[in-house]
Amino acid sequence: HLQNDGPAGEPDEPGTPGWELHLPVRTGPGETVIRKSEDDGFEETSLAAELTAAGVRSLAVCGVMSEMCVLATARRALELDYRVVLPHDAHATYDIPAAPDISDVVPAAMASRVAEWALGDEVEIVARAADVAFDTADGTTDGSTRTA
Repeated sequence: HLQNDGPAGEPDEPGTPGWELHLPVRTGPGETVIRKSEDDGFEETSLAAELTAAGVRSLAVCGVMSEMCVLATARRALELDYRVVLPHDAHATYDIPAAPDISDVVPAAMASRVAEWALGDEVEIVARAADVAFDTADGTTDGSTRTA
């Protein structure tokens, strides 16, 4: 799991309401929380080292915001030769405000879809996170989706 640490006064300032991970995480074997301050979850974090140590080569990238953290982390994972799966129902964003003389409001659903498209054909886009399963090191299918 990646948790964003924003600057003081921002909605994701550590320790403030709304900063907590949406789903409770009980850290332990297979459940790690890595705190980050950049959009790219690999930048200046231990993510790559922890994935390498665990033998992980495939990632399901989920979260907010589709066009920022999700896109940046997925793009870096592709550059690092990970298999990247992007479940359509497991990333989201906000409406993009209108820009006078440029565009109307861009609905959040459209912005998320554009973020998927921007990753090109290297990423695997699936409709539902519930459909994501990876093979474990011993070749069996792990129906759970563990994240780092």
